[in-house]
Amino acid sequence: MQLEVVEQKTPVHTLAVQESDWALLTRAEALRLTTLFLVARRFEEKILQLDKLNLVHGPAHSSIGQEGAAAGCIAALPVDTLMNGTHRAHHQCIAKAVNALYDEDLDPSAAGLTLRMRQEIQGLMHEILGLKDGWTGGRGGSMHLRRADLGIMGTNAIVAGGIPIACGHAFAEKQRGSGKAMVTFFGDGAVHQGATHEAMNLAALYGLPMIFFLENNKYAVSMSVEQSTFETELLTRPQGHGIAAVKVDGMNPFAVWLAARWAREHIAREGRPAFILAEVYRYYHQSSSIPGSAFGYRTRDEENAWKARDPWLFLQRELPARGILDADELAAIDAAVTDAVEAAAASCVEGSGSSTRIRAELWPAAATVDRHLASDLTEFEGVRYAEAEDYAAEDMEPMTYIEAIARAMGARMAEDEDIYVFGEDVANMGGGTVGATRGLTERFAGRLVNTPITENGFCGLATGAALSGLKPVVELMYSDFFLVAGDQLLNQAGKIRHLFNGTASVPLVLRTRIPGPEGYGSQHSMDPAGVFALFPGWRIVAPSNAFDYVGLMNSALRCKDPVLVIEPQQLHKRKAPVPKDLDYYIPIGRAKRVREGDQITLLTTLTMVDECCRLVDEAGVRADVIDLRTLSQRDIDYDTIGRSVMKTGRVAIVEQTTRGASLGALIADEIQRRYFDYLDQPVKRVTGRWAPPVVSQALELAALAGEEDVRALIQDMLADSALSATPSGDAHAARA
Repeated sequence: MQLEVVEQKTPVHTLAVQESDWALLTRAEALRLTTLFLVARRFEEKILQLDKLNLVHGPAHSSIGQEGAAAGCIAALPVDTLMNGTHRAHHQCIAKAVNALYDEDLDPSAAGLTLRMRQEIQGLMHEILGLKDGWTGGRGGSMHLRRADLGIMGTNAIVAGGIPIACGHAFAEKQRGSGKAMVTFFGDGAVHQGATHEAMNLAALYGLPMIFFLENNKYAVSMSVEQSTFETELLTRPQGHGIAAVKVDGMNPFAVWLAARWAREHIAREGRPAFILAEVYRYYHQSSSIPGSAFGYRTRDEENAWKARDPWLFLQRELPARGILDADELAAIDAAVTDAVEAAAASCVEGSGSSTRIRAELWPAAATVDRHLASDLTEFEGVRYAEAEDYAAEDMEPMTYIEAIARAMGARMAEDEDIYVFGEDVANMGGGTVGATRGLTERFAGRLVNTPITENGFCGLATGAALSGLKPVVELMYSDFFLVAGDQLLNQAGKIRHLFNGTASVPLVLRTRIPGPEGYGSQHSMDPAGVFALFPGWRIVAPSNAFDYVGLMNSALRCKDPVLVIEPQQLHKRKAPVPKDLDYYIPIGRAKRVREGDQITLLTTLTMVDECCRLVDEAGVRADVIDLRTLSQRDIDYDTIGRSVMKTGRVAIVEQTTRGASLGALIADEIQRRYFDYLDQPVKRVTGRWAPPVVSQALELAALAGEEDVRALIQDMLADSALSATPSGDAHAARA
């Protein structure tokens, strides 16, 4: 046996500064670099002072020691570069904000900072302290920072959570041909997250214009790199994904400036992402003003050795020595920055010393807590809402559910070039795995995007693309796969609008398939509505026929919120009349009564709609059967439900799904709160059993609700009120 070495195709390098490189740094560039560094350093020092006074609510992850890397990177990139970061991002955000406002002819050593720069420093200070005049009204605090007009697209408290989202921003910019790049900052702890690797693979696969910027500060809280991974050469990670990478001394802002110039040129020349690993050091513990040595995971000697390499010492030594800036100019910049930071802090507080406190009038009003959970739906003004009854027969054509999926998508993609479809196999096999994209690949080349099996990664990419103004449609092959992408879908897309106080929207459509009794087992058969309903930023629609599918998909694509569209495979072959022009909407939040009666009310959805109609007809029961159609908690049509309950006095929620995944308990609770006085019997429910459906056909059928469960429910409702199946006159009067 002979083993042969497999050569790596992707180079990785260490950057060593040469004396000739200094000729690249003009006085103007040195002024910019120094200003960005100092605004980060002085800002962070002030935040630590406020934190010591217990004025920072929540963590304040200090970046003191690391600012040179962020300043060097941002100073080398165009002012319209986009960025995001992780929980330790004050230094990146303040440097990016100032750089975005930095005119080429500005000389901070002579003129100080501009008024707008000072205002943004103050806005960020207010945000970190949780105040109403902060960048996003104080909701983001220290870890969730967004200022989109300055290119700060949103930092993230989930380690590596923002990296797939950064891919989406870069994807959008590439599709638009804007020439903008995206830089995503993260720490060494994020290197071990699956989201990071999924994002790097997607960025390399799609040739995205982005820089992965790793600030390796050596510790994830107290865990050293050596404790976290066997392979401590972190450049092997981008290399494994085919991304060219460079390692640089992050305590040398000029070296990082050179590395960022290299990355910028690489992206422009090769059309591929780049990776920078900057070796830095945070002087303090994770989120405190106490050094890490106090907790025993590193030594004071180690800390002192790194402090001797401080970036400010470097700039004060090297810039005057080379005649680029003198000591007086450096001092003048420092004074200007310090003045702006002190003024920002003074605008937040009153009192002095231990009596310093936040000015009471700056807190956001408690009454605003629920604002911006979701869109106000003004995007639907002027649209045409319609039901099947509004059309003449000659204007309709029979269409199966699966045909409606592809036809509706094609119609809207033809009108809106911002719609992109992402998913596994969506552009293959003539229409994906079940035909949901049939006929679209040829018409919309490049806008049906095959993805690897990386649900967290491509759902994050879609979230970022939506934040950047595209309208991504994500197909999850099976609904259970949302659990793999739970962070990006629920913790990110579902919270972003509220978290950033309405300054961001995520117009994302998520299509999920439920196989029903098809033998796919418990890991492919979950109804996701009950989980998504826990996140008020999500809208949930559940079309039970082809007509409703087209109308609800049109609404989902118009909505500025993330919308879950549930597609039961059991319905794929069922036909319904659909308008030939496919150009109508069904309102999110409007149920439909599909049978009318005065004895009982059945609230149902998806596959159980036809089942309930058939069984009440068969039993001769006068029932209101209501197809809910919208399942997000705040959108459920309780007006329609209430009118029926006030008429019948008896209501049940009928779902095929298992009991644990059911929404029915939430709906029953709300009905009893709103309409208790009209109820003649307790709200009843039909669901499957507690166990998820497994592959065995007998056990699968036992796990899901079926016609016998509905028959038994109808008989129980009648018996509890002593009603017969075919009474005459008023149902209430017919009771024994």
